Amino acid sequence: MKPPAWRLDAAAYTHAFEIQTRYRDEDSLGHVNNIAVAGYYDEARSRFMQHIFRPENALGRVRIVTADSYVRFVGEVFHPDQIHIGNAILRIGTASFQIAQGLFQNGVCVGICDTTFVQATEHGSVPISGQLRAVLETHLVIGA
Repeated sequence: MKPPAWRLDAAAYTHAFEIQTRYRDEDSLGHVNNIAVAGYYDEARSRFMQHIFRPENALGRVRIVTADSYVRFVGEVFHPDQIHIGNAILRIGTASFQIAQGLFQNGVCVGICDTTFVQATEHGSVPISGQLRAVLETHLVIGA
């Protein structure tokens, strides 16, 4: 199934990171292997979370756990070209939020990834604080 048109537009994502593809991730068919692509999403998502939880947002210590993540391949990724990964908040629930990512190479969307995170304690999920919700809302996708 083809993703919605807005997912293929780099302008829909509030933050973006450039990542250099690696020779070691190239497979015998000449493209970057799927496991490496998942790692690129993870790297960009980690940088995005560092931005959200930076000290000036004063969110304190918050425990966030990954509940679900899936990748949809739209095209092939090739080495040595850099990739551009857009990140934004797709949805904010009671105790969870979802990050949408778009992977672009040479201006073309070649994949998307959605990951759901849950705010939790050792006893299970807890509602997202008003302060965290306010920060997340500033990073909602554009034009969805």
